[in-house]
Amino acid sequence: MKRATLAKAALFLTAILWGTTFTIGKLASEVFSPSFIIAFRFLIAGIVLLVAAYPQRKQLDKQYWIHGFWMGITLFASYILQVGGLSLDTSPGKSAFLCTTYSVMVPFIYWLVTKKRPKVHHIICVFLCLFGVGLLSLSGDWGMSAGDVLTVLSGVPCAINLVISSIVCKDRNVLLLTTIELWVVTLLAWIFVFAANGLPAQLPMDAVGGLVYLGLFATALCLYMQSYGFKYAEPAIGGMILSLESVFGVLFSVIVYHERITLRMLFGFAVIFAAILLSQWERKEAL
Repeated sequence: MKRATLAKAALFLTAILWGTTFTIGKLASEVFSPSFIIAFRFLIAGIVLLVAAYPQRKQLDKQYWIHGFWMGITLFASYILQVGGLSLDTSPGKSAFLCTTYSVMVPFIYWLVTKKRPKVHHIICVFLCLFGVGLLSLSGDWGMSAGDVLTVLSGVPCAINLVISSIVCKDRNVLLLTTIELWVVTLLAWIFVFAANGLPAQLPMDAVGGLVYLGLFATALCLYMQSYGFKYAEPAIGGMILSLESVFGVLFSVIVYHERITLRMLFGFAVIFAAILLSQWERKEAL
């Protein structure tokens, strides 16, 4: 099998696994606090990557720690908002699409940092995305639920994280940076755990199993497959494959969480997905 084909397969599997995280995260949020879910998940993934990155530790310098710190801060902010939304009233299917609005924000965050203007189709993406979010989240009184607001807001630090990563990872060891990033998230999450309610009173095995799955497969394995995929696949194609995460998120929500999808929600999903695909067009030039 050619490397390009294998890379696309790795990205496709990543999209499937990430699609499952919304339902598993929703079920876990019914038992654990958002900070504990993140702390447990990233502790497992952090240990795996620490073992993998340890032989390359001699490459570490001050810049690795600085860049990894900011990557971790923004990633933690994104996850705490997204899981917080799930713990309130956002369904897994809605979360899958509302989270992916980060993709239309990236060119504008990149503009603030590099002064490189977004293209016309990026502006169209914003309006499409806002329309889709409105279809999914606005109620009869034109208000949004607290969970939906948090989920949409999670896209901002996620977009910032992607811009930082795209800049600092160019000439650096990605594995080392990612390991530092995950441990920053882990430490921040555990601080939140003990600063709030502490450890949960009970640890149901099925819920713990879900967190282990999130740490091992949906975080550690997926990060590796994402890096491998983008190494050998074209960025624009890779981005479009990963955007299927939102579609799989809805499918798993319907199958496992028994979420009911209305015609209006389907239309909202379609509009947001169109905006995501359009935002990936010529992504290599945009970034």
